[in-house]
Amino acid sequence: MAALTQTIPLPTSVEMVEVLAARRTLLFAKELGFEKVILEGDSEIAIQAMKFDAFSVAPFGHIVSDIKALSSHFRCLTFQHTRRQGNLVAHSLARAACNFPHFCTWIEEVPVSSSSLYLAEIINTT
Repeated sequence: MAALTQTIPLPTSVEMVEVLAARRTLLFAKELGFEKVILEGDSEIAIQAMKFDAFSVAPFGHIVSDIKALSSHFRCLTFQHTRRQGNLVAHSLARAACNFPHFCTWIEEVPVSSSSLYLAEIINTT
């Protein structure tokens, strides 16, 4: 388990935030040496763009191209759409990012502000 927050200056759309976060997440996973990654997001449009091989003509297509290039660094990479209700920990981290320094990471732990949601999610999936 690893988590990070990073502020994104003036995002233009929900999908843009989603692909920027996905690209940063993959860079972080690569830096940590992960070989298997499941990338979840609540924007179905962004997840579909990252999932398929066709070039995306969307305004965020150039970032999706970066994501596809980064994909080659992982033995297994899965893009998965998850509704916000099923991704409460990530949503909590995104909301809390405003209160952290520009860039903050956690390895094998969860910030206190998200810990109760994390524990509830663990209990619900077992």
